Amino acid sequence: MSALGVAFGSDCVAKITVEEASRQASQYVGRVYAVVLSKNKKGECYYRVRGTEGTAVIDANDGKLLRFYRKRD
Repeated sequence: MSALGVAFGSDCVAKITVEEASRQASQYVGRVYAVVLSKNKKGECYYRVRGTEGTAVIDANDGKLLRFYRKRD
């Protein structure tokens, strides 16, 4: 795997690893460029995975796809 940009949410405790989130999202985003662990206002943690085809938002607790944003040309 190539080098990834990785950042972590300040007080998020993710149940899945960065590698698992990257693997889960790669089928949607293509080649993965960056993985960021974030937290929303409700206190839910998620990974934002950016890649060649777009951006996927993956739940940090169960690894499910929450949202996918296709990259515009």
